[in-house]
Amino acid sequence: MTTPYRITWEIELEADNPVHAARQALALHREPRSWATVFTIHPHGDTQALIVDLDPKHLDPSGNGTPRVTPV
Repeated sequence: MTTPYRITWEIELEADNPVHAARQALALHREPRSWATVFTIHPHGDTQALIVDLDPKHLDPSGNGTPRVTPV
């Protein structure tokens, strides 16, 4: 049985408008060599969110490294 999660990824950047900002963020996130590996995970029905860093040592941007999970 699987569990539903709400997952967020945050980045700060400058843009001319909200659509341009969203497109920049999408391009960064889809870049194969991107280091965008930190996510906030909100388990369904649970108030305790978690920060999941899929590459805390910055060695493998693929996300296949040893993750670090930290309560928020």
